[in-house]
Amino acid sequence: MTSRAAAAGSVGLPIAAGVGAMLMPFLVLGAAGGAATPQPGPVLCGGGGTAQTIAGTRLDAEQLGNAHTIVTVTANRHLPVYAAVVAVTTAYTESSLHNTTTHTDHDSEGLYQQRISVYTKPVADNPVKATNAFLDRLTQVPNWQTTPVGVDAQQVQHSHHRERYQPNVALAERIAGQYWPTAAAAGPSAPVASTICPGGGGAGKIVGPTGNNVAGTTTIPPGFVITGTPKGQTAVRFALQQLGKPYVFAAAGPDAYDCSGLTLAAWATAGIALPHLAAAQAALGTPEPTDLSQAVGGDLVLIPGSDGTPQAPGHVGMIAGHTDEPDGRHLWLVQAPETGVPVELTQATQWRGQIVGVRHVG
Repeated sequence: MTSRAAAAGSVGLPIAAGVGAMLMPFLVLGAAGGAATPQPGPVLCGGGGTAQTIAGTRLDAEQLGNAHTIVTVTANRHLPVYAAVVAVTTAYTESSLHNTTTHTDHDSEGLYQQRISVYTKPVADNPVKATNAFLDRLTQVPNWQTTPVGVDAQQVQHSHHRERYQPNVALAERIAGQYWPTAAAAGPSAPVASTICPGGGGAGKIVGPTGNNVAGTTTIPPGFVITGTPKGQTAVRFALQQLGKPYVFAAAGPDAYDCSGLTLAAWATAGIALPHLAAAQAALGTPEPTDLSQAVGGDLVLIPGSDGTPQAPGHVGMIAGHTDEPDGRHLWLVQAPETGVPVELTQATQWRGQIVGVRHVG
Protein backbone atom coordinates (compact mmCIF):
# COMPACT_ATOMS: atom_id res chain seq x y z
CA MET A 1 0.00 0.00 0.00
CA THR A 2 2.94 2.36 0.44
CA SER A 3 4.81 3.82 -2.50
CA ARG A 4 7.86 1.77 -1.52
CA ALA A 5 5.86 -1.19 -0.23
CA ALA A 6 2.70 -2.84 -1.57
CA ALA A 7 0.20 -0.85 -3.61
CA ALA A 8 -3.16 -1.32 -5.28
CA GLY A 9 -4.79 -3.05 -8.29
CA SER A 10 -8.11 -3.54 -10.07
CA VAL A 11 -10.49 -6.38 -10.63
CA GLY A 12 -11.67 -7.85 -13.90
CA LEU A 13 -10.55 -7.52 -17.49
CA PRO A 14 -10.22 -4.27 -19.46
CA ILE A 15 -13.51 -2.68 -20.40
CA ALA A 16 -13.52 -1.54 -24.01
CA ALA A 17 -14.86 1.86 -24.89
CA GLY A 18 -18.11 2.26 -26.80
CA VAL A 19 -18.54 4.34 -29.94
CA GLY A 20 -20.36 7.58 -30.46
CA ALA A 21 -20.02 10.12 -27.67
CA MET A 22 -17.52 7.94 -25.85
CA LEU A 23 -15.02 8.16 -28.72
CA MET A 24 -12.89 11.04 -27.50
CA PRO A 25 -9.65 12.11 -29.21
CA PHE A 26 -6.43 12.79 -27.35
CA LEU A 27 -6.72 15.79 -25.04
CA VAL A 28 -4.04 18.48 -25.05
CA LEU A 29 -3.54 20.56 -21.94
CA GLY A 30 -1.55 23.69 -21.41
CA ALA A 31 0.33 24.38 -18.22
CA ALA A 32 -2.88 25.40 -16.53
CA GLY A 33 -5.00 22.58 -17.96
CA GLY A 34 -6.59 24.62 -20.72
CA ALA A 35 -9.07 23.73 -23.42
CA ALA A 36 -8.82 20.34 -25.10
CA THR A 37 -7.99 20.16 -28.79
CA PRO A 38 -7.23 17.23 -31.09
CA GLN A 39 -3.53 16.60 -31.57
CA PRO A 40 -1.61 14.23 -33.84
CA GLY A 41 -0.62 10.99 -32.13
CA PRO A 42 2.03 8.36 -32.82
CA VAL A 43 2.33 6.36 -36.01
CA LEU A 44 0.29 3.21 -35.70
CA CYS A 45 0.97 -0.34 -36.78
CA GLY A 46 -1.15 -3.45 -36.66
CA GLY A 47 -0.43 -4.29 -33.02
CA GLY A 48 -3.72 -4.77 -31.20
CA GLY A 49 -2.22 -6.13 -27.99
CA THR A 50 -2.52 -9.46 -26.27
CA ALA A 51 -5.64 -11.58 -25.93
CA GLN A 52 -8.57 -10.06 -24.09
CA THR A 53 -12.31 -10.42 -23.65
CA ILE A 54 -14.46 -7.75 -25.33
CA ALA A 55 -18.26 -7.73 -25.00
CA GLY A 56 -18.10 -11.29 -23.68
CA THR A 57 -16.07 -12.58 -26.63
CA ARG A 58 -12.52 -13.83 -26.14
CA LEU A 59 -10.24 -12.53 -28.89
CA ASP A 60 -6.65 -13.66 -29.40
CA ALA A 61 -3.68 -11.50 -30.38
CA GLU A 62 -4.11 -12.15 -34.11
CA GLN A 63 -7.77 -11.16 -34.03
CA LEU A 64 -7.02 -7.98 -32.09
CA GLY A 65 -4.13 -7.12 -34.39
CA ASN A 66 -6.33 -7.48 -37.46
CA ALA A 67 -9.09 -5.44 -35.83
CA HIS A 68 -6.56 -2.73 -34.98
CA THR A 69 -5.42 -2.68 -38.61
CA ILE A 70 -9.01 -2.34 -39.88
CA VAL A 71 -9.75 0.58 -37.56
CA THR A 72 -6.47 2.32 -38.35
CA VAL A 73 -6.91 1.99 -42.13
CA THR A 74 -10.41 3.45 -41.80
CA ALA A 75 -9.21 6.40 -39.70
CA ASN A 76 -6.34 7.12 -42.10
CA ARG A 77 -8.89 7.50 -44.90
CA HIS A 78 -10.73 10.17 -42.87
CA LEU A 79 -13.87 8.05 -42.83
CA PRO A 80 -16.22 8.15 -39.82
CA VAL A 81 -16.04 5.55 -37.08
CA TYR A 82 -19.25 4.02 -38.47
CA ALA A 83 -17.22 2.75 -41.43
CA ALA A 84 -14.87 0.98 -39.02
CA VAL A 85 -17.84 -0.64 -37.29
CA VAL A 86 -19.18 -1.93 -40.63
CA ALA A 87 -15.74 -3.23 -41.63
CA VAL A 88 -15.04 -4.95 -38.31
CA THR A 89 -18.55 -6.44 -38.25
CA THR A 90 -18.01 -7.85 -41.74
CA ALA A 91 -14.55 -9.24 -41.05
CA TYR A 92 -15.62 -10.85 -37.78
CA THR A 93 -18.65 -12.41 -39.45
CA GLU A 94 -16.68 -13.68 -42.44
CA SER A 95 -13.47 -14.89 -40.78
CA SER A 96 -13.71 -14.26 -37.02
CA LEU A 97 -10.90 -11.74 -37.69
CA HIS A 98 -8.47 -14.49 -38.71
CA ASN A 99 -6.64 -13.83 -41.97
CA THR A 100 -7.23 -17.26 -43.46
CA THR A 101 -6.42 -18.56 -46.93
CA THR A 102 -8.40 -21.77 -46.42
CA HIS A 103 -11.25 -21.94 -48.93
CA THR A 104 -14.60 -22.68 -47.34
CA ASP A 105 -16.71 -20.95 -49.98
CA HIS A 106 -15.54 -21.03 -53.60
CA ASP A 107 -12.24 -19.11 -53.86
CA SER A 108 -12.83 -16.76 -50.90
CA GLU A 109 -9.83 -15.77 -48.78
CA GLY A 110 -8.66 -13.33 -46.14
CA LEU A 111 -10.35 -11.29 -43.42
CA TYR A 112 -13.39 -10.51 -45.56
CA GLN A 113 -13.40 -13.81 -47.45
CA GLN A 114 -13.08 -11.87 -50.68
CA ARG A 115 -13.24 -13.81 -53.96
CA ILE A 116 -9.72 -13.90 -55.34
CA SER A 117 -11.18 -14.19 -58.84
CA VAL A 118 -12.60 -10.71 -58.25
CA TYR A 119 -10.27 -8.99 -55.75
CA THR A 120 -7.07 -10.97 -56.59
CA LYS A 121 -5.10 -12.98 -54.06
CA PRO A 122 -2.58 -10.21 -53.16
CA VAL A 123 -5.49 -8.00 -52.12
CA ALA A 124 -7.68 -10.56 -50.35
CA ASP A 125 -4.80 -11.97 -48.30
CA ASN A 126 -3.39 -8.61 -47.16
CA PRO A 127 -5.41 -7.08 -44.28
CA VAL A 128 -4.56 -3.51 -45.27
CA LYS A 129 -5.32 -3.94 -48.98
CA ALA A 130 -8.41 -6.03 -48.22
CA THR A 131 -9.75 -3.36 -45.88
CA ASN A 132 -9.15 -0.64 -48.43
CA ALA A 133 -10.93 -2.73 -51.07
CA PHE A 134 -13.88 -3.25 -48.73
CA LEU A 135 -14.07 0.46 -47.88
CA ASP A 136 -13.84 1.42 -51.56
CA ARG A 137 -17.03 -0.54 -52.17
CA LEU A 138 -18.74 0.45 -48.93
CA THR A 139 -18.44 4.16 -49.66
CA GLN A 140 -20.14 3.62 -53.01
CA VAL A 141 -23.27 2.24 -51.33
CA PRO A 142 -26.02 4.92 -51.35
CA ASN A 143 -26.79 6.33 -47.90
CA TRP A 144 -24.38 3.87 -46.27
CA GLN A 145 -23.80 6.11 -43.24
CA THR A 146 -27.49 5.97 -42.28
CA THR A 147 -28.15 2.36 -43.25
CA PRO A 148 -28.05 -0.49 -40.67
CA VAL A 149 -24.62 -2.08 -40.41
CA GLY A 150 -25.84 -5.48 -41.51
CA VAL A 151 -27.45 -4.02 -44.61
CA ASP A 152 -24.26 -2.15 -45.53
CA ALA A 153 -22.19 -5.31 -45.10
CA GLN A 154 -24.55 -7.27 -47.32
CA GLN A 155 -24.46 -4.59 -50.02
CA VAL A 156 -20.70 -5.12 -50.30
CA GLN A 157 -20.44 -8.85 -49.65
CA HIS A 158 -23.57 -10.23 -51.39
CA SER A 159 -23.66 -13.10 -48.92
CA HIS A 160 -26.11 -16.00 -49.00
CA HIS A 161 -26.42 -15.50 -45.21
CA ARG A 162 -27.17 -11.81 -44.88
CA GLU A 163 -28.71 -12.38 -41.44
CA ARG A 164 -25.34 -13.21 -39.89
CA TYR A 165 -23.90 -9.68 -39.91
CA GLN A 166 -26.20 -7.71 -37.61
CA PRO A 167 -25.76 -9.93 -34.50
CA ASN A 168 -22.03 -9.03 -34.48
CA VAL A 169 -22.53 -5.26 -34.53
CA ALA A 170 -22.35 -4.80 -30.74
CA LEU A 171 -18.98 -6.54 -30.59
CA ALA A 172 -17.68 -4.50 -33.53
CA GLU A 173 -18.78 -1.27 -31.85
CA ARG A 174 -16.80 -2.15 -28.74
CA ILE A 175 -13.73 -3.12 -30.76
CA ALA A 176 -13.86 0.03 -32.87
CA GLY A 177 -14.40 2.11 -29.76
CA GLN A 178 -11.30 0.66 -28.16
CA TYR A 179 -8.96 1.54 -31.04
CA TRP A 180 -10.59 4.58 -32.63
CA PRO A 181 -9.38 7.37 -30.27
CA THR A 182 -5.72 6.60 -30.95
CA ALA A 183 -6.22 5.83 -34.65
CA ALA A 184 -8.24 8.97 -35.31
CA ALA A 185 -5.83 11.19 -33.39
CA ALA A 186 -2.84 9.84 -35.29
CA GLY A 187 -4.24 10.84 -38.67
CA PRO A 188 -2.52 9.87 -41.94
CA SER A 189 0.76 8.09 -41.34
CA ALA A 190 3.14 5.67 -42.94
CA PRO A 191 1.49 2.59 -44.46
CA VAL A 192 -0.10 0.46 -41.78
CA ALA A 193 1.54 -2.92 -41.22
CA SER A 194 -0.57 -5.92 -42.10
CA THR A 195 0.67 -8.05 -39.22
CA ILE A 196 1.07 -7.50 -35.51
CA CYS A 197 4.12 -5.40 -34.76
CA PRO A 198 5.52 -4.35 -31.38
CA GLY A 199 4.89 -0.87 -30.10
CA GLY A 200 1.88 -0.04 -32.23
CA GLY A 201 -0.67 2.45 -30.97
CA GLY A 202 1.21 3.48 -27.84
CA ALA A 203 3.89 5.91 -26.79
CA GLY A 204 6.51 4.53 -29.17
CA LYS A 205 10.11 5.49 -28.49
CA ILE A 206 10.45 7.82 -25.50
CA VAL A 207 13.28 9.95 -24.21
CA GLY A 208 14.01 11.65 -20.90
CA PRO A 209 16.08 11.66 -17.71
CA THR A 210 16.79 8.55 -15.65
CA GLY A 211 17.82 7.54 -12.18
CA ASN A 212 15.46 9.33 -9.77
CA ASN A 213 12.23 7.50 -8.94
CA VAL A 214 10.66 10.46 -7.15
CA ALA A 215 11.77 13.36 -9.36
CA GLY A 216 8.76 15.21 -10.64
CA THR A 217 6.53 18.23 -10.87
CA THR A 218 3.13 19.21 -9.53
CA THR A 219 2.51 21.41 -12.58
CA ILE A 220 1.13 20.05 -15.84
CA PRO A 221 3.73 20.76 -18.57
CA PRO A 222 2.74 22.89 -21.59
CA GLY A 223 1.44 20.84 -24.50
CA PHE A 224 0.60 17.87 -22.28
CA VAL A 225 -1.38 15.23 -24.22
CA ILE A 226 -3.69 12.85 -22.36
CA THR A 227 -3.92 9.54 -24.19
CA GLY A 228 -5.87 6.33 -23.59
CA THR A 229 -9.40 5.01 -23.81
CA PRO A 230 -12.27 7.19 -22.60
CA LYS A 231 -12.19 5.38 -19.25
CA GLY A 232 -8.42 5.75 -19.06
CA GLN A 233 -8.71 9.47 -19.77
CA THR A 234 -11.30 9.78 -17.00
CA ALA A 235 -8.91 8.13 -14.54
CA VAL A 236 -6.04 10.36 -15.66
CA ARG A 237 -8.03 13.57 -15.35
CA PHE A 238 -8.96 12.68 -11.79
CA ALA A 239 -5.36 11.85 -10.89
CA LEU A 240 -4.12 15.14 -12.33
CA GLN A 241 -6.57 16.99 -10.10
CA GLN A 242 -4.76 15.48 -7.10
CA LEU A 243 -1.34 16.93 -7.99
CA GLY A 244 0.29 18.49 -4.94
CA LYS A 245 -1.72 16.57 -2.34
CA PRO A 246 0.38 14.85 0.34
CA TYR A 247 1.48 11.24 0.50
CA VAL A 248 0.02 9.40 3.49
CA PHE A 249 0.44 5.67 4.00
CA ALA A 250 -2.78 3.71 3.33
CA ALA A 251 -4.70 6.85 2.27
CA ALA A 252 -7.04 6.77 -0.72
CA GLY A 253 -8.26 10.39 -0.70
CA PRO A 254 -9.76 12.78 -0.86
CA ASP A 255 -7.08 14.83 0.91
CA ALA A 256 -4.08 12.46 0.74
CA TYR A 257 -2.99 9.29 -1.03
CA ASP A 258 -0.47 6.51 -1.07
CA CYS A 259 0.54 5.10 -4.45
CA SER A 260 -2.15 2.44 -4.65
CA GLY A 261 -4.73 4.69 -3.08
CA LEU A 262 -4.24 7.18 -5.90
CA THR A 263 -4.71 4.61 -8.67
CA LEU A 264 -7.63 3.08 -6.78
CA ALA A 265 -9.41 6.43 -6.50
CA ALA A 266 -8.62 7.43 -10.09
CA TRP A 267 -9.99 4.26 -11.65
CA ALA A 268 -13.03 4.35 -9.37
CA THR A 269 -14.13 7.53 -11.18
CA ALA A 270 -14.11 5.49 -14.39
CA GLY A 271 -16.26 2.76 -12.85
CA ILE A 272 -13.50 0.21 -12.28
CA ALA A 273 -12.70 -1.06 -8.78
CA LEU A 274 -9.08 -1.65 -7.75
CA PRO A 275 -7.80 -3.38 -4.61
CA HIS A 276 -5.54 -1.31 -2.37
CA LEU A 277 -2.37 -3.30 -3.02
CA ALA A 278 0.28 -2.80 -5.72
CA ALA A 279 1.13 -6.47 -5.96
CA ALA A 280 -2.53 -7.22 -6.67
CA GLN A 281 -2.64 -4.65 -9.45
CA ALA A 282 0.28 -6.40 -11.12
CA ALA A 283 -1.99 -9.33 -12.07
CA LEU A 284 -4.91 -7.32 -13.46
CA GLY A 285 -5.97 -6.28 -16.95
CA THR A 286 -3.70 -7.19 -19.85
CA PRO A 287 0.10 -6.98 -19.89
CA GLU A 288 2.02 -4.57 -22.08
CA PRO A 289 5.75 -4.25 -22.88
CA THR A 290 7.81 -2.96 -19.98
CA ASP A 291 9.65 -0.60 -22.35
CA LEU A 292 6.37 1.43 -22.33
CA SER A 293 6.27 1.51 -26.13
CA GLN A 294 2.55 0.67 -26.09
CA ALA A 295 1.65 2.56 -22.92
CA VAL A 296 -1.36 4.89 -22.93
CA GLY A 297 -3.11 6.97 -20.31
CA GLY A 298 -4.43 4.97 -17.35
CA ASP A 299 -2.00 2.06 -17.74
CA LEU A 300 -0.50 0.91 -14.45
CA VAL A 301 3.30 0.81 -14.20
CA LEU A 302 4.88 -1.25 -11.43
CA ILE A 303 8.36 -1.34 -9.91
CA PRO A 304 9.62 -3.30 -6.89
CA GLY A 305 10.39 -0.22 -4.80
CA SER A 306 12.34 -0.61 -1.57
CA ASP A 307 9.99 -3.14 0.01
CA GLY A 308 8.77 -5.17 -2.97
CA THR A 309 10.10 -7.71 -5.42
CA PRO A 310 9.69 -8.30 -9.18
CA GLN A 311 7.11 -10.95 -8.31
CA ALA A 312 5.29 -8.73 -5.78
CA PRO A 313 5.89 -5.10 -6.81
CA GLY A 314 5.80 -2.54 -4.03
CA HIS A 315 5.11 0.63 -5.98
CA VAL A 316 2.67 1.63 -8.72
CA GLY A 317 2.19 4.69 -10.87
CA MET A 318 -0.17 5.44 -13.74
CA ILE A 319 0.62 6.64 -17.25
CA ALA A 320 -0.89 10.10 -17.71
CA GLY A 321 0.21 11.26 -21.15
CA HIS A 322 3.11 12.73 -23.07
CA THR A 323 4.76 15.91 -24.29
CA ASP A 324 6.56 16.24 -27.61
CA GLU A 325 9.73 18.26 -27.29
CA PRO A 326 12.67 19.00 -29.63
CA ASP A 327 14.58 15.94 -28.44
CA GLY A 328 11.61 13.57 -28.83
CA ARG A 329 8.58 12.25 -26.95
CA HIS A 330 8.55 12.44 -23.15
CA LEU A 331 6.13 10.08 -21.39
CA TRP A 332 4.77 11.07 -17.98
CA LEU A 333 3.28 9.02 -15.18
CA VAL A 334 1.36 10.32 -12.17
CA GLN A 335 2.26 8.89 -8.80
CA ALA A 336 2.08 9.32 -5.03
CA PRO A 337 5.79 8.69 -4.36
CA GLU A 338 6.57 8.55 -0.62
CA THR A 339 6.28 10.41 2.66
CA GLY A 340 7.34 14.01 2.15
CA VAL A 341 6.82 13.96 -1.63
CA PRO A 342 3.35 14.98 -2.89
CA VAL A 343 1.35 13.54 -5.76
CA GLU A 344 3.32 14.49 -8.86
CA LEU A 345 4.03 13.91 -12.52
CA THR A 346 7.28 12.00 -13.12
CA GLN A 347 8.93 11.27 -16.43
CA ALA A 348 8.55 7.56 -17.04
CA THR A 349 12.18 7.25 -18.08
CA GLN A 350 13.11 7.85 -14.43
CA TRP A 351 11.87 4.29 -13.81
CA ARG A 352 13.82 2.80 -16.70
CA GLY A 353 15.46 -0.51 -15.80
CA GLN A 354 13.15 -1.07 -12.82
CA ILE A 355 9.76 -1.66 -14.41
CA VAL A 356 8.50 -5.18 -13.78
CA GLY A 357 4.94 -4.82 -15.04
CA VAL A 358 2.70 -2.64 -17.19
CA ARG A 359 -1.02 -3.40 -17.09
CA HIS A 360 -3.73 -2.04 -19.38
CA VAL A 361 -6.85 -1.80 -17.21
CA GLY A 362 -9.57 -0.17 -19.27
